[in-house]
Amino acid sequence: MSWLPAVKRELKEVGLVTLYFLFCFGIILTLKKLFLADYQIRFYPLSAAVIGALVAAKVVVVMDHARAGTRFVASHALAATVAYKTLVYGAAGAVVVFAEELFHAYRATGGLEVAFADLWTHLDKNAILAKVICVTLALAGYHFYAEIDRRLGEGTLRRLLWSRDEISSPSGQREVKN
Repeated sequence: MSWLPAVKRELKEVGLVTLYFLFCFGIILTLKKLFLADYQIRFYPLSAAVIGALVAAKVVVVMDHARAGTRFVASHALAATVAYKTLVYGAAGAVVVFAEELFHAYRATGGLEVAFADLWTHLDKNAILAKVICVTLALAGYHFYAEIDRRLGEGTLRRLLWSRDEISSPSGQREVKN
């Protein structure tokens, strides 16, 4: 039963990040659905939002524990840390978006070499760029929140945002009750 606390911690960590990305991707894909409705094109974004949120959350959690995710955490200003993490994670997101497109091309063609050649020939640069921009903006919001929360103390920002009760500390600063 020693693995149970680790599974609970992982589910909590990945679950909260997944909910954030599900919210972001849900908004983006709902807008896409609304735009496509003008052209009578049906689009069902729920599965894409859920799968995208799960993949993005797991990539973020893994990269948060890797050297690339912790490189500038303690030694730089908040804006520099957020910009660095957003660019690095955004590049990883671009690779994942390209891999997704390659996967779809592979399913359509049946061979990896043929899929890569077909994807490169018929690459919809605008669609891929739009996906990368949306993912990068979602990552920027995540990193901004996460860095502020880390610097204030784990969970402090969440309590400030979602708690109604505030108390004054002995130093005169306002604190949030748990």
